[in-house]
Amino acid sequence: MTSGGQLQHFIEQTQRISAAQTDLSSMLDRLQQWQQRFAHGLSTIAFDVSGLQPVSTLAQQIALMNQQVIEQIRLWDLKWAELAEAQSVADAFHDKVMLLVFGKFNAGKSSLCNLLAECFRRQGQSVRYFYVQHEQIHYSEALLREGATETTAQLQGVCLGERLVLLDTPGLHSATAENAALTQRFIDSADGMLWLSSSTSPGQVQELHALARELKRHKPLFPVITRSDQVEEDEVDGEICTVLCNKPVAQRRLQEADVKARAEDKLREMAVDVHLLKAPVSISTQMARQADMNQKAMTEAGFERLFAALLEMIQPALCYKQRKPAEVFLHHLQEQVLEAFVQDIQPISDQVQLSLHHMQTALLQQQRRIAEQVWKSVLPELPQLLEQHASTQAIDQVYTTLNQWLAEARDQHVQQQLADYRLHTMPHIQLEAHPHLSYERVAGIVTHDRLYAELCRQINDAIKHDTDQVISQCEQQLSRIEQDLQQLQALLVAHGNDLNRLASDLRQY
Repeated sequence: MTSGGQLQHFIEQTQRISAAQTDLSSMLDRLQQWQQRFAHGLSTIAFDVSGLQPVSTLAQQIALMNQQVIEQIRLWDLKWAELAEAQSVADAFHDKVMLLVFGKFNAGKSSLCNLLAECFRRQGQSVRYFYVQHEQIHYSEALLREGATETTAQLQGVCLGERLVLLDTPGLHSATAENAALTQRFIDSADGMLWLSSSTSPGQVQELHALARELKRHKPLFPVITRSDQVEEDEVDGEICTVLCNKPVAQRRLQEADVKARAEDKLREMAVDVHLLKAPVSISTQMARQADMNQKAMTEAGFERLFAALLEMIQPALCYKQRKPAEVFLHHLQEQVLEAFVQDIQPISDQVQLSLHHMQTALLQQQRRIAEQVWKSVLPELPQLLEQHASTQAIDQVYTTLNQWLAEARDQHVQQQLADYRLHTMPHIQLEAHPHLSYERVAGIVTHDRLYAELCRQINDAIKHDTDQVISQCEQQLSRIEQDLQQLQALLVAHGNDLNRLASDLRQY
């Protein structure tokens, strides 16, 4: 049985743990005020689509975005309430340092917890096993069920001595979504993390992504490479047989260095401080058990190094514990409020921006088509109209008819070309007759060549002026939507910066 060494020192240090209280009321108030300001800011951005037809693509996209904004705000309290069970666990162990053990399924999480519990028990320390159900802690005499956490969505754990708790989780990359979600909910209840990764494929990218997320939370996190053993052939009583043995020290160091290097690369990619990553340690729970956990076997299996590394986690974990209530709320605001909002809204916002751009660039061509079609509708009828009134030379009647034709043609082609828009006011087309403008007599015959040319010019000017006004209304509508999009993006950036400053202030406690 192991005695003395790093284990004894580790146990002695855990007995001295004292969870001092920190006044976080001011920080919690600032975080609550941030959420209120964010909600108010979102409520002030009401996309005005009064100038669009409800059936238009852009109007429907904006309606969907407005609905999603309302839904996201509604979910904030529900998501916060989901943390109640994790908070109850944190409250139950308020005077202890709680380390959450996580990693992929079959990484040896339960096995390690049971072995550490046995180490404490053999040193005369109290060991109490428990499981979490319906926000309640239920104590049990049974060891942690190794592998059982993958088949039942239930957390189990063990109290080591009077001041240390290990929480065993199904794993962030569990075979079931329910178990993975359970682990994610309870991450915030812990004061530190043990990340277990099997030596058969240590430090997978998928795991490293989860690791980086926890380091972003500034929570102490220590990587452990488990199952650092291998099967070799040996001769026993003249017969060749297979035996389990520790991986060579050189091989272990290579794996530790490889995991550390790849983890640091991943952290740089995610803009996380690499100094937050502790150096990995390789262990073999099976080899320690095989030798009944004697001192030599524990050392060779890597546990002396493990206890030394765990001891270095105690003070950072205590510092985190002191500010944990504010950290938990901060994580909720960062991940379930701001990040969730951006992830939900940004794709719709991008679609709105794309539709908006297409509509803006299409307006010039639509204006040209309207003008051409109105011109083509009216101009061919002009000679006949002039002939119709040549005998009376009733210029006023000519203008009245032309104004009517222009308005009807304009309305028809605007409706066709600008079907996505709802124009509240249509410009009034009014060709004004000039006093000097009239029919002419040439050799006693009434002609209208100059009259025709002047009317063509007036019609052209009127169509351009009219379509300019119509298109201007459309541009103003799109411009308001563009301004609302810019205001939304500015709001997200500003509140993201504010939240980062709050996080920085919190970590000064």
